[in-house]
Amino acid sequence: MDFSITSLYFFIFLAVLFPAYFLCPKKFRWITLLVASLVFFVLCSWKAIFFVLFATLTTYGASIGIFKIKNKEKAFLADNPEIEIDAKKAAKAKFKKQRKTFMVLGIVALVVVLAVMKYLDFLIGNVNAIIGWFDSSKHLSLVNLFLPLGISFYTFQAIGYLADVYWGKYEPEKNFFKFLLFMSFFPKIMQGPIIRYNEIAPSLFGGNDFDYQNFTDGLKRIGWGLFKKLCIANTLFVFTKFAFLDPSQISGFEAFLAVVCYFISDYCDFSGYMDIACGTALCMGVKLPENFNHPYFAKGIDDYWRRWHITLGAWFKDYIFYPLSISKFSLALGKKSKKIFKKHANKVPAIFGLIVVWFLTGLWHGASWNYVLWGLYFGLIIIFGIIVEPLFDKFYSKTKINKQAGWLNAIRLIRTLLLLAFGKILFETASLSGAFGFIAKLFDGNNYFGTTALYEHLGWASFVVAIVLSVAVLVVDIIQEKHPETTFLDKLRKIPLWIQWTLLILLIVCIVWFGYYGSGLPKFEFGYVVF
Repeated sequence: MDFSITSLYFFIFLAVLFPAYFLCPKKFRWITLLVASLVFFVLCSWKAIFFVLFATLTTYGASIGIFKIKNKEKAFLADNPEIEIDAKKAAKAKFKKQRKTFMVLGIVALVVVLAVMKYLDFLIGNVNAIIGWFDSSKHLSLVNLFLPLGISFYTFQAIGYLADVYWGKYEPEKNFFKFLLFMSFFPKIMQGPIIRYNEIAPSLFGGNDFDYQNFTDGLKRIGWGLFKKLCIANTLFVFTKFAFLDPSQISGFEAFLAVVCYFISDYCDFSGYMDIACGTALCMGVKLPENFNHPYFAKGIDDYWRRWHITLGAWFKDYIFYPLSISKFSLALGKKSKKIFKKHANKVPAIFGLIVVWFLTGLWHGASWNYVLWGLYFGLIIIFGIIVEPLFDKFYSKTKINKQAGWLNAIRLIRTLLLLAFGKILFETASLSGAFGFIAKLFDGNNYFGTTALYEHLGWASFVVAIVLSVAVLVVDIIQEKHPETTFLDKLRKIPLWIQWTLLILLIVCIVWFGYYGSGLPKFEFGYVVF
């Protein structure tokens, strides 16, 4: 049974869940969400439920351990008010070490399970490559473990939760089943967003009353997400998957079209899921954090990554970059590099942190070296920007050029899109050589304007329809980018009711006529990579 969140079964599931949630007594509504989330796991991948239960038990136990040690410390200091300063410092250091032990053990357990399930075959493949240098007849067998549903997302969520409890940002959740809901809440489990406990707990556990505006806004977001995913992303993926898989079978012009189509389909695929996830949660009064902010309007790569997969970037910043940048090792590295970098040595800890973050970002997206190279590619661009920024500031100061001039922002936008294009090519090809091979195809003058592959694998009608429909997405994003003070749904409510209904009917018609149910196109789950 296909239980993806664009399937008919999923919407039957929601049709049962929504009334069940609001008909349930208010104080038990969170239990309805928990049951629904566990049912969702069972229907999607029943084996995955054991992994989320393990992660929940591990994180819950470690967080309670941290909390109990913190209480012991408070009790000890309260019972010994006259303790000497040195003894007090020693006691605090002892309790801190115990709390840290609980946190580290919990994180290690979570990371080990993630690494084994997601990266073991990647490791074995690299070991085999090394063994092959010495004896090509010997190799280790791949284990071919399945990837549990949502493991990357709830693992990162759990690590962030343990760090927050350790840092004292909030007390841990005492109710195990409420914590299980926090870990397994079904709308965000497949592709995020990565949520923080203190941000979602009030609406997740509060037993929200029915709110007409939330419910209708949620349904509209679900519809908008289905439109982007089914009518645009799925259609264009048919061509882009073929083009990136075998660029030798396409013309130079088709390679260019494949890059353009991938820009569109990648955004519509990922943001479409987020609209469905956020809309589903909003129908029940639960507000998930936004994960996109019109990334293709970014004026730089760093700006782009503040707009794309926002919660992942924030997670890496808060739990990897900042702790690593101010660690003893990083600060010592900065001091030791003063002789080499002189006045720029103070940037070394941040640069070291960025290299680690972008290496992990690449690895998080997939168990392959091209993903690692993809991550390091963007990391190096951002590091280069940090290094040359003072030079550009000096240039603007001396030439009296306005840094925010329209023509200069246009150049920045084009530059960013070109840098992104290579990154997307690297992400979708199997290797660095494959990426350069695809780029070479872009400039291949032999039968440059041929369109045989596009016609055979997609067809002009489907291509034109998808491109035309994507203009609607562009218009909405332009409006929102120019007027960020209110959401597009807020703007939609201000127009006459008959226009609202006309637009909604057109949306439904597009989904039914051009989308998944009527197109006859192959099925594609969200994203090329299962996280």
